Amino acid sequence: MDFSLGLVEVSALGNAIKMLDDMLKVADVEFVATERKLGGRLVTIVVKGELTAVQASVDAGIASAKSNDSLKASQVIARPHEEILKFLHLDEENEKKATSEFAGTHVGPVAAKAAPKKVQTVAEEAADAEPTAQEAPAKPKRRGRPKRSE
Repeated sequence: MDFSLGLVEVSALGNAIKMLDDMLKVADVEFVATERKLGGRLVTIVVKGELTAVQASVDAGIASAKSNDSLKASQVIARPHEEILKFLHLDEENEKKATSEFAGTHVGPVAAKAAPKKVQTVAEEAADAEPTAQEAPAKPKRRGRPKRSE
């Protein structure tokens, strides 16, 4: 591996975004992954680049996070092992597309936007809502305890 990875974990998503901005402005690194835990209360940012650039970027991230007292952890990994790339979903052959299954982690480009839904007019909605003569209204389900059989 000819690159290094830098990881910085902070509390709160807003702090992570500000920290990432500072990290990317300081050095020539690439933002490669983020992981949110506890509903965004803990956010880990992962950057990739040359060792010196990653170290400078992580140092800037640490300074930014300490300024608002949100730093939880940080680490620089020089020449990471190939198995670590699988863990971070950075290996090209096992690259995942962003889905709701791992919405807490996003790696790579976001999927294309879905086609917009057809907007119904008020008349179309009313026609869909009214039961036709063939359709009998459904009998409501009985609530509460089941009937006793005697």
